[in-house]
Amino acid sequence: MVLNIRNQEADRLARELAEMEQTGLTEAVVVALKEAIERRARAQSPRDAAARLLEKHCLAFQPERKPVSPDAYHSLDHDL
Repeated sequence: MVLNIRNQEADRLARELAEMEQTGLTEAVVVALKEAIERRARAQSPRDAAARLLEKHCLAFQPERKPVSPDAYHSLDHDL
């Protein structure tokens, strides 16, 4: 299988990582991709982050809570 990097920045970054890790280019690319995938898999949605922070401060979302409509934001903007 062949991975052909035609982007100068991608090539430079892959070589920099390979040098830092003291590995070949292929291993450097594999490591970078695995780390990027893992970071994205662990990333929280804004709602999850808000729930975590509320829980940390002994607060909670109200179960019947509804999102604010975009019209409400529009009205606020005009009141300024």
